[in-house]
Amino acid sequence: MGYYVRAFCTNPAVPDLASIQAWLRERKSAAVIDDPNHAVEASQRGESRRSVIDLHTSEWEQVAIAYRPGKLPILAECNRDDGTAHCLMREEVAEFVEFVQAAGPSEAAARVLKHLADTKFVVACQLPSSDLDDDGFDVNGDFLSFFVERSGGMIQADGEGFYDDEKLIVALK
Repeated sequence: MGYYVRAFCTNPAVPDLASIQAWLRERKSAAVIDDPNHAVEASQRGESRRSVIDLHTSEWEQVAIAYRPGKLPILAECNRDDGTAHCLMREEVAEFVEFVQAAGPSEAAARVLKHLADTKFVVACQLPSSDLDDDGFDVNGDFLSFFVERSGGMIQADGEGFYDDEKLIVALK
């Protein structure tokens, strides 16, 4: 079973993959954005392969973040607000609104609720808990940091809660 870490983003423009990959390279991250099937196949073979995904698109829905041959990639999904009442992004936001409200009132909870109300897209990273090491956690942090810095993202981690930078501000079960 996977462990999820999300970035709830308030910027309405989903960034193109080339911008994300360039930002990661500038920071010397080991993260390589790739097609999910290609990245999983390469990891199972213990190979380091060149990415096959078109990085010049902002219309991506799912990508893999590869970081080392032989290690399963992190799968990242982008869910946008498509304007319908039952879109996946709105359902996810509504679920987290309930979790934050159940955590009790506080200034930090009010801030998180406002951020959730302003969310335009969510990037959810599924970390393969059975095959993840410190480098994988670092790469996931690098990838999601892009969205914090460039897309008005706020981080939420399963079993932990919502973060402001590296500080947990609203704990969730």
